[in-house]
Amino acid sequence: MDSVPAARAGTASGLLNAFRQTGGALAVALFGSLIAGGAGDGFSLGGMRTSLIVAGGLLCVTAALAAWALPRKKEG
Repeated sequence: MDSVPAARAGTASGLLNAFRQTGGALAVALFGSLIAGGAGDGFSLGGMRTSLIVAGGLLCVTAALAAWALPRKKEG
C-alpha cells in the first residue's frame, strides 16, 4: 500500500482484498476437486497427493517470481 498515492489507497486496498478472496475461493474449489479425485465418491489419496504436488509447485514458482520481480534494497 506504500506505493499507491494516498487518494487511491482505499481503492487499492479493496482491489487487493477482492483478489485475495477470489484466489482463496478458486484455490479451495480446485484443491477440493483434486482431493475428491473426480470420482464424486469422496476423499481420494491419489487426489490428495496430486493437490499437494500442485501446491508445492505453485509455491516454488511464486517464490521464484517474487525473487526475480521484487526490487532489492541496496546495502550501504
